[in-house]
Parts: sequence; C-alpha cells; structure tokens
Amino acid sequence: MLESAFPPRAGGSDQLLGLVPYLLGYHPTDALVAIIHQPERRWPHAISLPLNEPAEALLEHLALRIRDRTAGIILIGYGPHNQRRKIIEISEVLRLLVPVFGRFLYDDGVLTCLTPQCDCTPADGIAVDPRSTQTAARMAMIGRVALPSRQDLHTLVAPDPVAQTETQAALDTLDENGALSETDVASLMAPAQTGERLTADQVARLCLALHDKDRLTAAWHQTSGRLWQRELWLDVTRRAPQQHVVAPASLAAWSAWRCGQDALAEAALDRANKVDPADGFARIVSLIVGAHLPAHRVRWPVAQSLDTPSSRSHP
Repeated sequence: MLESAFPPRAGGSDQLLGLVPYLLGYHPTDALVAIIHQPERRWPHAISLPLNEPAEALLEHLALRIRDRTAGIILIGYGPHNQRRKIIEISEVLRLLVPVFGRFLYDDGVLTCLTPQCDCTPADGIAVDPRSTQTAARMAMIGRVALPSRQDLHTLVAPDPVAQTETQAALDTLDENGALSETDVASLMAPAQTGERLTADQVARLCLALHDKDRLTAAWHQTSGRLWQRELWLDVTRRAPQQHVVAPASLAAWSAWRCGQDALAEAALDRANKVDPADGFARIVSLIVGAHLPAHRVRWPVAQSLDTPSSRSHP
C-alpha cells in the first residue's frame, strides 16, 4: 500500500514522515497533516491543521480542500496517543469522499500506522527521526527547505525595524514623483540574481516603483519560481516600511508559491493582508495560492490587468 500511494513514499512509512516537513516548509507539531495527491502535481499538496480542534471542524476544513482532481489522501496526526481515535474517525468519513491511502500517528518519535491489516509498521510503531531519513536528505539536495516550526515561516516575512528605518531614510531623499520605467524595475531586481543584497536606496526605489500599477505588473511578470527571486522579495518585505509592504509581500508570496512553498506563500500573504486586506494585487495572488493549483498549470506571464479587481475594491 505504501509503495503504491505516492512516488516519494517508495522507501516506506519512515520516508513518508521525512517528506512531510518539506511539503509544508516546516516541521509540524500538535497538528493533523493531510497529504493530498493530485496526478498533475509533481509533489503532493500538504496542509496542516491544529490537532486539538474538534473532529467536525477538521473534517469541514479537509472537505473544502478536496477537489475533483484529488486521487487520494494520507492523514498523519502529530500528537499524543489519545488522539488516535479522532484520526481514525476523520479518515473513515473522508473515505466516503476520496480514497484514503494511509492514516498514521506520530508521537514522541514513534510512527504508528492506524490502518487495519496494514503491516507497514510493527503493531507498537517504529522509531523515526524525520530529519535523518533518506527522503529528507534528497529534498534538501534539490533545494527544498524545512524550517524548525511554523512560526519560523512568519519570521521570514516579519519586519526588520532597523532595516525599515534605513529604507525610510532612503525614501525621504528620493523624489516621489520621479519616473521609473519598467526597465528600471528590472535593473533594480538584477543585483539579487548574483547573490547581492540590495542597498537601502535600491529597496526604497523598488518600494516607490511598486505603487505604480504598470511597474508592479512588470515586476510580477519577471517573478517566477527562481530561488533568488524568492529571497529578493522576502528581503524587501522585511525591509519595507509598513506603508510600502503590501506589494513586495505579495510578490514574495507569488514567488514562494511558484517554488512550491504554499505555507510560506500564505505567511507572506498574511503580512500583506494585515496591512491592507482590500489590496487588489494581494487578492489576486491569494486567489491563485488558495486554489492549490500546481504552478505549471498557470500560463505565465498572465495577461490579466491589475485593474480587476481594483486595487481598492471590496468583495
């Protein structure tokens, strides 16, 4: 059963556990993780929900995430032994909607299979360290990242007060009415491609440029799934003063999603939405990320104008 569910699980249930943090982007705790297989995606999609929520609430969340393209699902509970009944009950209901390839509980370093008649682990479970599996090593080698906790994702997009002050000082010296062409936006992004960190002046100029719809569209069209672009927009998000952060945070979310890091994308969008929940560009990116489509299915660059929805429109 394990070998046939998903290609990354070919090594067994311990290798599955090693894969999860790289699908989420962090190591989960006290969580119910659902691994959702869609045939058109290279990697399955993973979501994490608080395990201490009532079973009914967890089922509602999961049912909303299951789509027609879903070929199967795996549930893994990260928590105490007394949560196994909840995991079993949820999986039994989900079986009415979609094939459930496996259900597991990971507690105090021991992985236990909760599927009846399955022999993928001994009855008393198997000791597993997710960080030391072959799957974890392979994922790290191809550039996937698994941070220590979910909170670390938000740290990647959290404001840096010292850098924000430096950017604001640079902004104060710029002519806010000065014209920046689309080429200038590209040239401001270019140093990051060779590993350079943008100067405060360059960050300030990007912040101003991204307030213009056409220049924001140009930056969006030039942002794909390259790691240097993700690092660029995360850095600008941390350094941008609050009134300038929505656009770079949305671009950071877009780039993270293009890299297959949905949880990091959601953290960046959370930063943007807290500043301006009505921003049109952030809403477009939120809709795309929230659809959980594989990035290769989105034709790029998109032709859609940022006029729709309006940058100040409401639902």
